[in-house]
Amino acid sequence: MPTDKKPTRTVLTVIAALVVPILALDNGLARKPPLGWSTWLTCEDDKECGHDVCNEAEVKASALALQSNGMQALGWHYIVLDDCWAYARNTTTGRLTWDASRFPSGMPALVEWMHERNFLLGLYTSAGNETCSSGGRPITVPGSRGHYDVDAQTFADWRVDYVKLDWCGDVKHEPWVGPSAHHEFATAMNATGRPMILEVVAGYFFTGPAQVASVANVWRFCEDHHDSWKSTAENVLCREDQGARSSLPGGWGYMDVLTTGGAGCSLAAHCPGQTEDEYRTEFAIWTLTQSPLMIATDVRNMSSLAQATLLNAEILSVHQSTATLPGRRLATAADACALPALCAVWGRALNAAGTTWILALVNLDNISVQEVSVSFADLGWNASAMAGALVRDLWARHDLPDATGGKVTARVPTHGTALLRVERIGNRDP
Repeated sequence: MPTDKKPTRTVLTVIAALVVPILALDNGLARKPPLGWSTWLTCEDDKECGHDVCNEAEVKASALALQSNGMQALGWHYIVLDDCWAYARNTTTGRLTWDASRFPSGMPALVEWMHERNFLLGLYTSAGNETCSSGGRPITVPGSRGHYDVDAQTFADWRVDYVKLDWCGDVKHEPWVGPSAHHEFATAMNATGRPMILEVVAGYFFTGPAQVASVANVWRFCEDHHDSWKSTAENVLCREDQGARSSLPGGWGYMDVLTTGGAGCSLAAHCPGQTEDEYRTEFAIWTLTQSPLMIATDVRNMSSLAQATLLNAEILSVHQSTATLPGRRLATAADACALPALCAVWGRALNAAGTTWILALVNLDNISVQEVSVSFADLGWNASAMAGALVRDLWARHDLPDATGGKVTARVPTHGTALLRVERIGNRDP
C-alpha cells in the first residue's frame, strides 16, 4: 500500500480516453469479492509500528488467529503480504528473492504452509522499478518493470494465489506507459497458466471504467485508505462517484483495506484512529457496495468492535451474494433528513423483484444525532399497495418494529450508520 499519492486524476482520465480495447483477464477467479487479511497495519513492537514490517512468524500467527476466531469459516481466506517481503533480484536468474531475515523458511514453503491450512497467499509488487515503502527497511526493493514475465512466472512457480500490482518507482514519472504496463503484466499473469487474482492500484485510471475488468480482478479507484474519518469519507465519496459503474463476478471495485478497530500499536492491542460508529460506517459501505474486504489490522488481538463487525455472518452473507448488483447511493433520497447535506442513504436490492433491500442510513453530521429516512418510493414501492415493511437491525442482529407511514427511519449517531434489512409487506408487485 503506497504512502504517497497516485498520478493526478486529470492526467489519467485523458490517458484512459485514448486507450484501445485490450484482451480480457479470463482467469475464472473472484466470482465473489475476496475476503482476507493484509499485513499493512499490524505491528510487533514500538520500533515497528507505523510501517508494514511483516515477517513469517507474524503472518503464520495471523492465519492461525483467523482460524481460531472464526473468520476463516466465514470466508476470510486470503493472506496478502504487502510491501514487506521482497528483498532483491537474483543476479543470475533475475528472479525476485524474499527477505531471508523475515522469511527464513522461504516463500514457497510459506505458500505451502498456507495451502495446507486452506488459506490463499498473495504477494505485492510494483509496475515500476521500485516498490513504494520497502517495509520500513533502509533498502530499495526492486519492482517488476522490465521483469513482468519473470515475476509472473516466479509467483506461479511459488503457487501464489493473489498478486497486488502497485504504481511506484520510475513509472510515476511516465504516466503514458500506464495502459501498456497493466496490459503487459496481466498478459504475463495469464501466460503462466496458474490462476492468480490480480489487484491493480492505479490500473483503473489508466484503462478506464469500461476496460479495467479486462485487466484485473480487483481495482482501486481512489486514494489510499487511512485510519481516519476524513479518509473514510473520501473513499465513500469516490464510491459514490462511480455511479452506474458496477462490479460484477470476476471484477470488483476496491475501496482499499479496512481499518476496523484501529492499527496495531505498542501501547495497546489497537490504537484506533476512528470512533466505533465511524468504523461501522466504513464496514457498512464497503460491504453494501461489495468492495473486496481486506482487514489490515491485528487479528491476533481483536477488539470487541472488530469481533462484532468482522464476524457478522448476516452482513457477510449479503456481501458475498451475487444475486443482484452491488449497492449504491440512492440519488432520489433527497429528503433523508432535515438538512440533506448531513445525511445519505445507500441501498442494495436483495432480489430481482426489489421487495427486499439492505439499507445504510448514514449521518454525516460532525455534531448531532440525526433522524435519517428513506421513503418506500425511493425503493420503487407503491406505498398504497402495502401495510409497511419488516425491519431488521443488522448490527444488533434483531428485528425492529415494522416501518409504516411510507418510510423507514432511524436515529443515527454522528458519523454513524444504521444498517437495516427491510422487506415489503404486501402481496402486490412494487
